[in-house]
Amino acid sequence: MRAIQKGKVLVTAGSVANSPRALEAMRAAGHEVIVTTTPPSSDQAWINEQVKDIDALVFAMEPVNRNALEAAQRLRVIARPGVGFDSVDIDAATERGVIVTVAAGTNHESVADFTFGLMLQAMRGLTDAANNVRGGGWQRTIGTELWSKTLAVVGFGRIGQAVVKRARGFDMKVLVVSRSKPELAPGFENVSFVSLDEALAQADILSLHAPLTDATANMVNAESISRMKPGAFIINTSRGGLIDEAALADAVKSGRLGGAAVDVLCKQGAGSTSPLIGVPGIIVTPHMATFSRESIERVAMSVARSVVTALEGRMPEHTVNPQAWDAAGKAS
Repeated sequence: MRAIQKGKVLVTAGSVANSPRALEAMRAAGHEVIVTTTPPSSDQAWINEQVKDIDALVFAMEPVNRNALEAAQRLRVIARPGVGFDSVDIDAATERGVIVTVAAGTNHESVADFTFGLMLQAMRGLTDAANNVRGGGWQRTIGTELWSKTLAVVGFGRIGQAVVKRARGFDMKVLVVSRSKPELAPGFENVSFVSLDEALAQADILSLHAPLTDATANMVNAESISRMKPGAFIINTSRGGLIDEAALADAVKSGRLGGAAVDVLCKQGAGSTSPLIGVPGIIVTPHMATFSRESIERVAMSVARSVVTALEGRMPEHTVNPQAWDAAGKAS
């Protein structure tokens, strides 16, 4: 792919837009950086209009489908400020020679911290107790200890591994569900690789860290929940589509599960009608697990490096569709 001396970079992702260092890195490389905010009512027509005459795209969660890619005639790279890329039509991007990158290795520590925060909130009733005191009360909640419980981690990438490391401090038995069984480094002696069925049957806490694919969509549903321990907890900091939300809401309402805490929903944003919102025993946070000051800056700089590298005509390190490189070369 030939280099672009002066390209146009469109940034809507707040993590990058609010990083002076990242914006300066792209501008110092000679590129025009356009920062805009996605309106709440953004639709396909708005997206298609924005991506015209753009060489690099840094969207947050706006969908980049085939229509958008066809409108983006100059587009060379979509740099995702996160590790998920299910909002992008990868097949269409690859066909058009558009490479898609992720900010791998930047947010796993922050998400792992947040995961344990959700566990503690869900199992100890911290949110309800704090809200009661804020309202003038002094009602204590009787929760469940995290100490020495069985934790099942679904997905063993950087985030899953960081969660497992933290579990040692709580003396937890750890079960891991993973497509592969990598050679474990020292410090993972408390890990056993199991099937999803085994994890469901044994886990006190099921924590989801898998990507959203056809194979993982709705992996937590009424049938799988029925095979879990009564009183178990579910934590999700990955993708909302991993869970059948209505089934999870019913399981918590009925007392079949002890509770749940999720940072992601199938349909996110203000005004979401998710059946998980407002259910006693279910904590919902606004997709903020990666949002620590340290992680945001790492993500922003990773995105900037990907954009600069791609527009220089070189493949960025964390490219998820390297096949697009060949297509881009043929088109150049």
